[in-house]
Amino acid sequence: MTCADLTVTGDQLKAAVGTFPSGVTIVTTRSGGEDVGLTVSAFSSLSLDPAMVVLSVANSSTSLPHLTVGAPVGVSVLAEGQGGLARQFSVRGIDRFAGVDLVRRGRGVALIDGAAAWFAGEIVNAFPGGDHTILTISVAECGTGDDARPLLYQRGRTHDWVADAS
Repeated sequence: MTCADLTVTGDQLKAAVGTFPSGVTIVTTRSGGEDVGLTVSAFSSLSLDPAMVVLSVANSSTSLPHLTVGAPVGVSVLAEGQGGLARQFSVRGIDRFAGVDLVRRGRGVALIDGAAAWFAGEIVNAFPGGDHTILTISVAECGTGDDARPLLYQRGRTHDWVADAS
């Protein structure tokens, strides 16, 4: 039997992949002089030399048209306690930046103040990936928060860390 003989539904894949915990990021860019941002959990390191990261954005995202090759981009890895921001940046039709403390880096991209880590750079490539677009980002600057632990995402929900077991 080959993979071509199997049929996996989107719901089955989502349930299985959802068991794998990840972090949560807010991805931002500048477009037409305005900030654009969205919540993204599909984020990873891509290359150390040159410094690159990769993320995946749903083709249905209203922010995707602003995330073009050459565009400045910021990625903020949310810290525990910032779950409200993950939700805020996933809601359509609102000012996602309302009430959010920001820091500007790179070519003026907004980064979330207090994030566990941050990356500023430029989109290098955009590749089709089914119902998502895969973006590669050249990292010009990056840093970490002061011992901040990242917010966790699993099975469609955000979670803070639990006390370390001894």
